[in-house]
Amino acid sequence: MGKGPLERKLQFEKKNNDLVKLPKYAKVEKRPIPHAPVASPYAGTSVPKIIYVSTNTPFMSAVKRVQKLLRHAEKRATANIDLEDTRKTEQQKLAELAKAADKREEIFVKATGRAIEKVLKIGKWFEEKGTEYVVRVKTGSVLVVDDVVEDEEKKELEMQKQQRQSKDESAEDQDQEPSKAAKKRKRQAPVSDDAELPETRTRWVKMVEVAVSLK
Repeated sequence: MGKGPLERKLQFEKKNNDLVKLPKYAKVEKRPIPHAPVASPYAGTSVPKIIYVSTNTPFMSAVKRVQKLLRHAEKRATANIDLEDTRKTEQQKLAELAKAADKREEIFVKATGRAIEKVLKIGKWFEEKGTEYVVRVKTGSVLVVDDVVEDEEKKELEMQKQQRQSKDESAEDQDQEPSKAAKKRKRQAPVSDDAELPETRTRWVKMVEVAVSLK
């Protein structure tokens, strides 16, 4: 699947090096990307409020979760401000509200891979409510681990095939000049079948984080 129109506007740092090509009898099984536990809406300001979006996440469901977390954050920010306190002047009350606004929490909406376009559309939805929300977009990468799995039956068939090819090439080399045969063997030398495959392989995947806060 190609990039969506919003994702094409972003810049990502290229981190993946060329991965070692695996033999035909091995395949890569992707592990789920690990996430930090989802914080309670009632957790304090020191605990980041993160929503992870996948390709299956309903759009408006994610939007409503952001709005709900923002409402809880607003209540925390103004919990100690008593606007009915007659001992304080209007200026003091306004100053307390301004101070609370400076410390407003951000709600982080994150996605990787094919879900990036969806999280960007969520950010755009909040941007279009320009008088209410502040939106920041940040790109990055997440290191993930995949498992390398061997199929023993396919491995045996592949080794038999390579042995037959090696015999055919040896017979062909006998009909060639020694120097040409040596050059050909060097050029076509396969990777040793005895080489031990790694059990895992790492790679970087693109990540987008949309931070939303109240104005």
